[in-house]
Amino acid sequence: MPRRKAALAPPAPDPENAAATESAPGPEDDFVHSLKAELQRSQKSLSAQGTEDLSERAALNQKLLQDLWEIHNQFEDASIHLTIEPSQTLFATFTEFPTTWMFKSSFDFGAVKTLELKDRTQGWLGFVLRFWYYATPDGATRFRGIFEWSDGESYHRYTGWMRMMSQAVLYDESEKHVNLRELHRVLKDTVVAWYGAHLENAPEKFIQHLKEAYPKGASYAKESYRA
Repeated sequence: MPRRKAALAPPAPDPENAAATESAPGPEDDFVHSLKAELQRSQKSLSAQGTEDLSERAALNQKLLQDLWEIHNQFEDASIHLTIEPSQTLFATFTEFPTTWMFKSSFDFGAVKTLELKDRTQGWLGFVLRFWYYATPDGATRFRGIFEWSDGESYHRYTGWMRMMSQAVLYDESEKHVNLRELHRVLKDTVVAWYGAHLENAPEKFIQHLKEAYPKGASYAKESYRA
């Protein structure tokens, strides 16, 4: 009976060739390097655009803070107590409080996203003049101004006493197309009506003015203990 030939053993791998094969870049390696480069370019482009936008925002915020602080002082002269956000201690240095002051060079005005005047006078809690920046679903940034007030309180079984809030939309525009003259027009109209209603102690008169002059904004409920 003829003998079977022994099977040939597979050749031993060459260590040098194996190392070269493992280290050689493949198509996926090229993809990773390309992806990293594209992401870095996008980040640099976004950073440059963001710096430009924040510079324009800083100028607008400075002007608004100057306007809001002047409104605050005029109301205080009539014993109408308001607070401003961000606080004046953050953005201003005073030589004679509250009328002689200058902006702090160390304050980042471009980082401010919300500006407010809150009414702290008895009987006016919940009345707030607010401006803020917000992003739309398509990525654009808009600037909105509202006046918010309380429609009273109601008791809810599971949440307790809730304050019902309503808003009137004073201004809403693309951040790039904010018209300062128009913004000042609605701001003056609102502040004059607000101030006059305080002198008459008639918050309902001011609310009626807001409802008649401006579009309705959001309505929501919040805990009564929140300012």
